[in-house]
Amino acid sequence: MANLRGVLAGTPAVHAACLLRDELARHGVQGDVHDGYGLALVSVWADLVIWTDGMVYRWWTGRLSPRTRRRLYAVYGLDNPAAVARVVAQRYTELKESHPRSGLIAEALRTCPYGPEGGWVGLLRPGVAVTGRDDRVGLPSASLPLDALHGQ
Repeated sequence: MANLRGVLAGTPAVHAACLLRDELARHGVQGDVHDGYGLALVSVWADLVIWTDGMVYRWWTGRLSPRTRRRLYAVYGLDNPAAVARVVAQRYTELKESHPRSGLIAEALRTCPYGPEGGWVGLLRPGVAVTGRDDRVGLPSASLPLDALHGQ
């Protein structure tokens, strides 16, 4: 998981994802950056993952094409991450209202004393304090079949 803020990190895709994550934070929206296979993802909420290849940002709008029944995606250039963050923040607000956290996750977040709003992030702190390292889980080395990626 990329953990850099506002600096050129690794690839153009990671840099673009970090810029978007930082802009989203200005709107009160938390996101995690993940990278691999030439792409970087900003994971925000259920059904809201923005991915970039270093040239554009893309995410599912929540709508299907009336003709083909395929997902419709928003695509924005990298030239204005602040504008992209505003549009993503609007989608995040829509999703939070229509797709709330499950009861199990909401209860776990209420009872966990770490991190912002009782988040799970703080669970890493004791391990980091003991080992001095913040190891993250990496991406699998073998590629996944396309049907697994698209949920078919």
